[in-house]
Amino acid sequence: MKHSVQFFLLIGLLLVSERAAETISSKSVQCTKPRGPICEIKSLPPTDGVSTTIAFPDLSERTGLRVLEGKLSNLSDTLAVKLMVRNLWMEGIQLKSIFVCSDFEKLHLRGNQLATLQTIPSSSYALKLLDVRQNVLKNATLLAPFEQLEELYLDDNQITQLSIDLFAKMQKLRVLSAAGNGIVKIVPPARTLVLSELVSLSLAHNRLTSMEMENWQLPALQTLRLNNNSLPELRGMDGFDQFYDLREMKLAGNRWSCGWLKHALAKVIVRKLSSNDNEGVVLDADTDCTIEKVSGICCSFTTMPEHKEEHLFLQEIGQVRDAIRKINDRHEAFMRYQSDKLKQLQEELENRLKIIISHLADQETDSERAKMKATQIAKKTEELQGRFEEITSRMDIGRSIEQERKQLLHFMVFMKNKLLRQTIDTDRLWVQANAEKSKLAQRVEKAK
Repeated sequence: MKHSVQFFLLIGLLLVSERAAETISSKSVQCTKPRGPICEIKSLPPTDGVSTTIAFPDLSERTGLRVLEGKLSNLSDTLAVKLMVRNLWMEGIQLKSIFVCSDFEKLHLRGNQLATLQTIPSSSYALKLLDVRQNVLKNATLLAPFEQLEELYLDDNQITQLSIDLFAKMQKLRVLSAAGNGIVKIVPPARTLVLSELVSLSLAHNRLTSMEMENWQLPALQTLRLNNNSLPELRGMDGFDQFYDLREMKLAGNRWSCGWLKHALAKVIVRKLSSNDNEGVVLDADTDCTIEKVSGICCSFTTMPEHKEEHLFLQEIGQVRDAIRKINDRHEAFMRYQSDKLKQLQEELENRLKIIISHLADQETDSERAKMKATQIAKKTEELQGRFEEITSRMDIGRSIEQERKQLLHFMVFMKNKLLRQTIDTDRLWVQANAEKSKLAQRVEKAK
C-alpha cells in the first residue's frame, strides 16, 4: 500500500511539472544568415512575455543584433544579458521598456514607445551611441549613467525641461540632438560647461522663449540648430563668433530682436549652400516677415524680454513704424513711376521703329532718304539708351537709399534698447540713492 501511494505521488509530480512546462513556452528565432558580425532577424513571433517568451539564437560570436519586424514590449534584464552583443537595432517594435547592459555600445531604438531605460546604479557603461528618437521619454536624467556617449538622439520625445549639467561628464559627446520635444526650459549649467568634442547641437522645433549660453564652451561646434522656437535672443552670448569652427546655423522661425541679431551676426560671414568656398557659415532664412530681416532671418522691434515695463517707448516705436511705412510707400511709388516711365519709353521706341521701318519699305528706291532716316534712327536710339541708363542709375540710387534706411533703422532700435537698459539702471540707482538718503537722515536725527 505504501509503495502504491509513493507511485501515485511520483506520477502527480510528473504531471504537475509537465503542465508547468506547458504554461511557459519559448518561441525560437533564427538569424537570416548563419555567419557574419550582425545577426538579422526578419520578424519576432507574437508573445505575451509571461506564458510565452522569445528564445534568441546563440550570439556569442556576433557583434550586433538587428530586428526588422515584430513586437516586443519589454527587453528584460534576463533577456538582455543573454544577447551578448555590443550593437542592438530594435526599431519600431513597440518597446515600452529596455534594460541597458553595461556592454552595449550602440542602441538604435527609434520609433518605439519607450518611457524608461532600466539601468543598474553605480555601474559603468560602455554606451557610445543612443538613438531613442520618436518615443515617449519625459525625463532626460535617465541618461546620466552613460558618460561614454558620443552620439545622443532624443528627438520627438516628451521632454519639457533639459538640464545642461546632465552632459557635463559626457566629455566624448560629439552629437546632441533634442529637437521636437516641446522643451520650454533649458536649465543653464551651475558652472562653466566645456564640451570640447561637441560638433553638432540641435534644439530646433521646441518651445524655448529664453536661453542662457554665457557659460557654454563648445570650441569644436560646427552645426547649431535653434530654428522654430520663440527665442528673442541668446542671453549671455555676445556673438556667434565665439564658435570658432561654425559651418551651419539654423535660426529661422524665432522672435529675434533685430538689434541683438544684427550685433550677433556682425562678424559672421554668410555663404550660400551652393558655394564652393568653404569659408563662412551656411545660414537658413525665413520666407514671410512682418517687419524686417537681418541676413534673411525675421526679427522685430520689441523691448528687451527681461523688462516688465513693456509700455515703455511704445509711442516712439509707433513713430518709427509709421516712418518705415511712409518710406516704404515713397520708395514703392518711386519704383512704380520709374517702371512705368521705362515701359512708356520702350513702347514709344517700338512704335517709332515700326513707323520708320514701314516708311523705309515705301521708299526703298530713294537711297539718300533711307540713309538719312537710318542716321535719325541711330541717333534716336542712342538718346533712348541714354535715358534708359539714366533711369537705371536712379533705380540703383533708390536701392542704395533703401539699404541706408534699413541700416539706420537697425541703429535706431539698437540705441533704443541701449537707452532702455540705461533708463532701468538709472531708476535702480535712484532708488538706492533715496534709500541711502533716508538712512543718513535717520542717523542725523538720532545723533541730535
